[in-house]
Amino acid sequence: MNDKRKKIILNEISFWKQNKMLPEHYCNYLIALYTEGEEQLQAKVEKRNIHFKMETFFSLLFLVIIGTMIVITYITDVSFGMQTLFLAIFIFILVISYFIFQRKGKNCLLIFITGAFLLLLFTIQINDAYFSSSKKSLHILLLVNCLLWLLGGIWRKQLFFIIAGTIALGTLVIFIYM
Repeated sequence: MNDKRKKIILNEISFWKQNKMLPEHYCNYLIALYTEGEEQLQAKVEKRNIHFKMETFFSLLFLVIIGTMIVITYITDVSFGMQTLFLAIFIFILVISYFIFQRKGKNCLLIFITGAFLLLLFTIQINDAYFSSSKKSLHILLLVNCLLWLLGGIWRKQLFFIIAGTIALGTLVIFIYM
């Protein structure tokens, strides 16, 4: 069979597979039959590239969110209400990202880390806005924040948050009593 004809048949089988017109294992069998086993290797390489591009995009998106929130919080003179609006938008983006990661079966640790960092920034904003930058209130709010990280790490079985919460809690206790 000539290559042009094989390509037409393989495109049709791929279309059937994508649209679930035939069971996936039938399509895999037909693709392996017409390509003599070579097409599966090519498909796996393409799938890895798409996965890598998605991971890179979301990693950069989360870094941009953190950077933007730091700039809004500390560098610009934006009101507390506007900062809260930006935070709400960023949390909305994180929630959508969480559902995308869940649907794709990906690890959501990066989303949780970004959310925890935004929570830390918002905790400091709350202290500045409502408690006039009081040290005692900042310590209490940071203590609550560290406990949330620690409990969230234990609940979700995320070693990163258990370690980060423990270290932050220990450091905070040392600074409180110094």
